[in-house]
Amino acid sequence: MRIAYLVLAHDQPELFGRLVGAVHAESTAIYAHIDAKVDITPFSSACSGVPVTFVSNPVQVSWGGYSQVVAMLRLLEKAVEAGEHDYYIFLSGRDYPLHSHSHLLELLDRHPDRSYMNFYALADGTDLVNNIRRHCFFDAYAKLPTRFLQRAAGRVVKEISSRLPDRKFIDGMQPYRGSTSWCLSSDIVKYTVNFVHDPRNRDFIKFFHSVSCCDEIFFQTIVLNSSYAPTLNLFDVDGHRPPGEMKNENKASLHYIDWNPARDNPAILCDSDFDVMYASGKMFARKFDQRRSAGVLDRIDAVRQTQEKESRLLKAHGGARIA
Repeated sequence: MRIAYLVLAHDQPELFGRLVGAVHAESTAIYAHIDAKVDITPFSSACSGVPVTFVSNPVQVSWGGYSQVVAMLRLLEKAVEAGEHDYYIFLSGRDYPLHSHSHLLELLDRHPDRSYMNFYALADGTDLVNNIRRHCFFDAYAKLPTRFLQRAAGRVVKEISSRLPDRKFIDGMQPYRGSTSWCLSSDIVKYTVNFVHDPRNRDFIKFFHSVSCCDEIFFQTIVLNSSYAPTLNLFDVDGHRPPGEMKNENKASLHYIDWNPARDNPAILCDSDFDVMYASGKMFARKFDQRRSAGVLDRIDAVRQTQEKESRLLKAHGGARIA
């Protein structure tokens, strides 16, 4: 099984290097987009011999802006151009695998053709529905010279937009939202890339240039409005619910994330999160910090190394992969 990892990073090159080393395995390919605002050299140097293909035309990414979608699309396009992969897994540079490559393959083999992406329909009464009803221009704000002006511009646009009628979404499409952590099949990724390049979808692309946190809506909306929607994990449970019934995203992805409001946004994971992470059954987790998460990262590596050793022993004796 061929897996493409798509990594979007902008800080902590040492953690980036540790991440790509952890996911590197036979029949995997790693593609990385490093924010054009930072020097790529520390990131490439941190790879320690692990083959990583870097996007050669990176963009300056503004949090919540359409530039994040552009960066993600460039990763997808780079991976599709490079060759055929069975799955495309999107990671941030602050993610980390909880289990061995063998465990991941076991999960994907168990459910062939299934993809993993959190989702819920944006409608009246749901969280963050105003992200598609009000104008927002994070990429434009970021070009202003000071944070004061950036925030002031955002407040002005928000105030004006709140006095205008709600924006109308693209005719014939239901908007969906979910986290940017996903694992998609080759067919879905090819469909998404073709959708973006189809001139008939210009209005869709233009709409998202002024959507807050559009990276959490853009891809979900394309996939959930396609014939591939039924292949998503938990679609049989949540996919037929009427818009507005689910207030926030389901837990269909392969990621563990702690959104406890009393912690960071999301929480920086540490030793006290170890048992909960593994009890979740998820394959990946975020958010980690090179310094604050050092202890738990070491413990995770120990688990993964043990799993790989067990897997090699089973294969040597003609056994199946560990469950």
